[in-house]
Amino acid sequence: MDMKTTLLRRLTRAGAVLSGLSVAMLAVPASAAPPQTWDDPDSEPLLQTLGFLIGVPLLVVALVTLAVYLPSMMRGQSTEPALAFHDRNEWFGGPRKGLDSGTPVPAEDKGPKGGGSAQW
Repeated sequence: MDMKTTLLRRLTRAGAVLSGLSVAMLAVPASAAPPQTWDDPDSEPLLQTLGFLIGVPLLVVALVTLAVYLPSMMRGQSTEPALAFHDRNEWFGGPRKGLDSGTPVPAEDKGPKGGGSAQW
């Protein structure tokens, strides 16, 4: 037990020293001197900059939209969301063989009732 405790202490100390050194290595670039002269950036026209900042996102949106709708357009399917589920109605938790196979419930059922009527 004593040897495990000694090993654990040494590993903990080594981890603390290594984490301190890694933080110090990350902070070294912060002590760099600023440049003495600054280069003038190339002045691009405002229209070109706006075209880039607006045009590139619009192009990406157009490409994603095309990638989503192109397969259904190639198959000739409608892209209207309501029509996608029109043919395949699904009742989760309902009768497995459909509504016609279920047992009919009589209209005058005198069984237990619940809810706001407080008739259990």
